[in-house]
Amino acid sequence: MIRRACACALLLGALSLQPAPHALAAEIALRGVSTCAHWTKGREENDARYEKIWLTGYFSGLAIALDVDFWGTRGADELEAEAAWKWMDAYCAANAQSSLVHGAEKLFLERASRASK
Repeated sequence: MIRRACACALLLGALSLQPAPHALAAEIALRGVSTCAHWTKGREENDARYEKIWLTGYFSGLAIALDVDFWGTRGADELEAEAAWKWMDAYCAANAQSSLVHGAEKLFLERASRASK
């Protein structure tokens, strides 16, 4: 268990040294990833359920793989799904041509850095 915790800490440390979050996925093919344009359109039409499901799985998968409490626990550090969607709204409004995964990585790294403090 201690080895796993050390490995995760080293991995998170290495991730924090990356120049940009989008560089993390540059060499990895992802299935089902959407764009900010699809996200924004879906949110405007109250029909972004596909993207929400994808993001929920993506965040949860990263959290499990990296042993990071992304969603937090009930209380002060909990991230409600709607707050994550609003964060993604703001990201996509500022980065309309971006892939949804770039924003997701940025949010995940932001939450991971808080969890490690």
